[in-house]
Amino acid sequence: MARPASGKDVLATAKQALKTARTAEDLRLAQAVVLPLEYGLSMDQVAAILGISKVGPAN
Repeated sequence: MARPASGKDVLATAKQALKTARTAEDLRLAQAVVLPLEYGLSMDQVAAILGISKVGPAN
C-alpha cells in the first residue's frame, strides 16, 4: 500500500507557484506537489500525468 502524501505545509506555496510559473519545468514541479496532496494521486500517477520520472532529474 502506498504511503499518504505529506507536505501540506507547502501546499499553499505550490498553488501560488502554479499561477506564477514561467517555465514548463517550474509548472511541472508545482504540479508534482499539488496533485498528490489535493487529489490523492500516487507518485506513479503523477509521473505518468506529467510525463516525467518519479525519481526526478539528477542534481
